[in-house]
Amino acid sequence: MTDYLTRIRTWFQGTAESTDATGEEAILTALLLIVVTGLAGGIVAKKLKQPLILGYILAGVLVGVLFKAGFGEVANTAVSSLANIGVALLLFSMGLEFSKKDIRPVFKVAVFGALAQVFFTFLAGTGIAWLLSRNPSVNFAGETKIPLFSSNVSLFLFGVCFVSTSTAVVLKTLSSKGFENSLSGRVMIGVSIVQDLTVMPLMLLVCQLGAVSSSGGGVASWMPLLLSSAFMVLMLTVGARYLPKLTERAARLESKELFLLSITGIALVSGAISVAMEVSFSFGAFLAGIVLSDSAYGKKALSELSSVRDFFAMLFFVSIGMMLDVRYMGAHWPLVAGLVILTGLARTTFLAAVTWMFKYRNVIPVAMLFGMFPTSEIAFVVIGTGLQGGFITSELYSLILCVVVCSMIAGPIINNLTGPTYSMLRRTVWRNLQSNNIALPQPDLENHMVLVGGGRTSRVIAHVLTRLKLKYVIVEPSFDLYREAQAEGLNAIYGDPMSDIILAAARIGTAKVLVPMIDKLEESLAVIELARKFNPDIRTVMCAASPESEKRLSNETVNEIILSNFEVSLELTRRILVLNDISEARIQNYLDSVRASRYKPMLEGSPAFALAEKIRAFNGMIALQWTQIQADSPLAGRSIAESGVRARTGMSIVGIIHRGRVDANPRPDTVLHVGDLVAAIGNEEQSAAFVELTHSPMAGSPESATTMAIQI
Repeated sequence: MTDYLTRIRTWFQGTAESTDATGEEAILTALLLIVVTGLAGGIVAKKLKQPLILGYILAGVLVGVLFKAGFGEVANTAVSSLANIGVALLLFSMGLEFSKKDIRPVFKVAVFGALAQVFFTFLAGTGIAWLLSRNPSVNFAGETKIPLFSSNVSLFLFGVCFVSTSTAVVLKTLSSKGFENSLSGRVMIGVSIVQDLTVMPLMLLVCQLGAVSSSGGGVASWMPLLLSSAFMVLMLTVGARYLPKLTERAARLESKELFLLSITGIALVSGAISVAMEVSFSFGAFLAGIVLSDSAYGKKALSELSSVRDFFAMLFFVSIGMMLDVRYMGAHWPLVAGLVILTGLARTTFLAAVTWMFKYRNVIPVAMLFGMFPTSEIAFVVIGTGLQGGFITSELYSLILCVVVCSMIAGPIINNLTGPTYSMLRRTVWRNLQSNNIALPQPDLENHMVLVGGGRTSRVIAHVLTRLKLKYVIVEPSFDLYREAQAEGLNAIYGDPMSDIILAAARIGTAKVLVPMIDKLEESLAVIELARKFNPDIRTVMCAASPESEKRLSNETVNEIILSNFEVSLELTRRILVLNDISEARIQNYLDSVRASRYKPMLEGSPAFALAEKIRAFNGMIALQWTQIQADSPLAGRSIAESGVRARTGMSIVGIIHRGRVDANPRPDTVLHVGDLVAAIGNEEQSAAFVELTHSPMAGSPESATTMAIQI
């Protein structure tokens, strides 16, 4: 086996050093090995319920161990370039996921608390680096003494690496336990987002100050810092104005491929411009994501980019694993283990103290102490920038890389200490601890209706729900229909409803009813299947256009099935009967009986069906009768109480239209005037007596053409 791997490694190196064709062959072979190994590592991580990035990193470690000398210069350069694109797209998507709504409920602790923690952790991390600098490290052979830190800048960069927590690992851990929407979960996510926002500017500041000090502090040496500051200002002003317009133009094309290319282009071009202005490539993409995050197309961009981002991010994390020197970690494991603990506690201890100071009690400080332990993946960008700029040595790079990877692996394990530690504290020192007096506001969307597709139909339903003050959201995959919904002031999201990112934006997890109205039946069923992963109890309503689709929907346990052609036929029948002078009461009674017979096989056996049958039977006996008060009516000029309508006919007056003004549920002292339209409720026999009492020209049989009877 060893000889076989040696021959493969030798072949890789030989092909990379020969012709261009064989160089291309080495690149393809290297990518094939990375992708296959990354897939295997991801599968293992998924089985172990760990973040996929850990599987990718460990897969990279395996590749690095098997091919210690690499794939050759050509292949290594290509893989490194793809990895740089990967980290740029990863940070771009992290920027897209940033939302003011996530931070607003916990704004003070997330912003001011996180900034305080970043400051103190930076000082603590720099102090740890200073202590290490007093004891030079040794090389792999243990023979030659070499300094671990080459300058003061390297001390500061060491501190920068550990100020932030891995958002990806924290989110995965919280979601696996169902705590992402809890108060502690919202605080952890909010703090993590603000941490990420501070790392890149802090890194740029340290690197630029290091460059200034090394060049003597002339005017020219300050130019990179000025350019980087100008780039950030331009992105947050000009970029915030025009980048959403670019995404809107791309969305108008109604092409997923072109929209994806546009979004990817925005990320990469922003990165290229940032490089030209002395800022790192990945930071430019990160700022572009933040600019687009709260735009109408942010969630759409995130959902479309996710597959491309995940592939390139896999290359990045595998390449990180490849650069992890297992021999170094084996030779220095006590140092690595000690730094994992020290740097982790330097962050989480301050976080626990900060949340306590902001009056977050009970489990939250404990959750911050153990749940925010894994170091952020942005640390890889920091050490890569430091190595490229000559601020850190290769040995320091290997040391920090080992510490970050180990903290990511240990993070989910350490998080399991939260529950037992909190229980012990409640039994001992926190017996009389008061509960948090901080409550999260109710989400904007809860127990709401999610209308998927449907165009005009969805908008009609939405307008009705608005009048009834019921919450809803439309998920519209068509850009033109989305803009029409926007123009009508409706709550709509633009994006693919079969994307979990879009459904999460529609808060499908707290929704009450899902109504897919997509033309293709299979796509509607796919949306239901995905939605039930978020919300197993969600109720579903769908239309069936044929007996085949009706049968299919019945087998898929759709809660409510509407037979669209059948309902159209009933409405046509109603219009025809109205033109034949049949009263609305009789028409509605008949149509209800036909509808009940048709839907009975679908509903029979359910508790709701028996109740609905009783309600229909009651409704069939009750009619709402409208009639007009005439001059010769004994009711004219008398109040409802004086007229004695209830005693004389059995009808109850429930509405009056007087001179165009509607009075619903009038008081007993309301006076009836000549010409008033009066609505009363009762059965058909009582209705006839009421019409006769008014001496109206509409008097006679309730079935006459001029009598207006409406079934309740």
